Amino acid sequence: MFKTNHSSSLLHSFRSFRKNEEGNLALTFAISLTVLVGVLGAAVDFSALSSAKSKSQSIADSTALAAAIYIKDHNRPPKTDEEGYRDGITYNASQLGYDFKSSVEGGAEKVNIRVDYDDNAKEATVTVSGQTKPYFAQIFGNDTLPFTSQSVVSYLDAESAFPASISLVLDNSGSMAWDDKLALESGRSPFGAAPRIDGLKNSVNTFTRELESRLNIGEDDQKTIRMGMLPYSSDIVSNNRVEMQFGFLSPSQVNNMRPSGSTNSNPPMRAALEEMRDENEAHRREAVRAGKAYEEPLKFVIFMSDGQNTSGQFDFVPSRRSRFYYKFDTSRNLWLRSYRNRSGFERGFLILASDRLTIEACDQLKAQGTEIFTIGYALEVGEYNRNRSSDPTSTASVSVANQSTAFSLLNSCASSVENFVRADNNEELEAAFDTIQNAIVEELIRIKS
Repeated sequence: MFKTNHSSSLLHSFRSFRKNEEGNLALTFAISLTVLVGVLGAAVDFSALSSAKSKSQSIADSTALAAAIYIKDHNRPPKTDEEGYRDGITYNASQLGYDFKSSVEGGAEKVNIRVDYDDNAKEATVTVSGQTKPYFAQIFGNDTLPFTSQSVVSYLDAESAFPASISLVLDNSGSMAWDDKLALESGRSPFGAAPRIDGLKNSVNTFTRELESRLNIGEDDQKTIRMGMLPYSSDIVSNNRVEMQFGFLSPSQVNNMRPSGSTNSNPPMRAALEEMRDENEAHRREAVRAGKAYEEPLKFVIFMSDGQNTSGQFDFVPSRRSRFYYKFDTSRNLWLRSYRNRSGFERGFLILASDRLTIEACDQLKAQGTEIFTIGYALEVGEYNRNRSSDPTSTASVSVANQSTAFSLLNSCASSVENFVRADNNEELEAAFDTIQNAIVEELIRIKS
């Protein structure tokens, strides 16, 4: 009797413990899920806010520069909107030809641009303000998140731009056809996803259009800006390459880009190195033609990749741990492999040399005074829809190794830690180009803040 009661008591205790454990696990899971959702939601909100603020800073800089140059040229503020930006007037971004993404409350019409002139300080100040529509922050009662950017330009120091050369090294490999966002569990595209190449085209077109607006202000007969584009996969895509030229990239040039092939960033970075070596002379000839004093141009390279290098030449590393023996055939320019030790063969490994060679080119560019910005694009770890019409659920993955290898290369090439930007999707890519644009403009024109 006692034995039975004791067994029943133990069984009851065990069941109670199990129920408590299940309850604790459920509670822990619920809390963890809430935290995860919160982190993801906050990241989305922050990305939208950063994108809006970066774009608003571009508008503030451009408007303040135009306002300061007008007064420098006319010794008075504009009297009408046809002449320029009037003192103390608040415009909306739509009136001035700008647009904003759906994450901005009310769109461009609700983004305010105020222009103020201070004749005592001889400065034009432009303030841009608006609000984004958050997703996660609404849970805490925040229906909007405000953003503000300001730019101050001195009338006395206002210049159209220092001479500059800008080369874009852009990944056009096959993975650029994939979605920019992680696939659903079914393998299909999530809401709002788009091919990476579409995001790249849009971002470069926006970058070029707004840069032209900001740097062509008040330009005289001397051409000061040169641009070029080096799309690449396993090599430079020659039919889409845009040689360095005075002026800015056109939409037709940018929209020619198509994704295909493997990835090798060495050829385009080598080409960028050669281009930049010739840029001083190109600007010198233009200064002579325009009858102006020569100023050495500032040089910039923007290097974007959505993955690690997968092709190119190899380095041989001797090792007794390898199962294979290799010999380089100079007549065919390739490595021969053998399972046994034959004449002229050596035991070891072949390691892709593309990263090493790319970094060498980057180091030489930096040594000659070129500033390099890099973008790691759509490298969030996980599965992505390939966008194959014949198989709408076909996916490919970005692994931790792929991400870390790509980030390591891009960090090594960037001129500073701040010059490497991560962009996980198309919207963040546009924001990344905006951030780089702001950095370039601040070096080319005299903006105080």
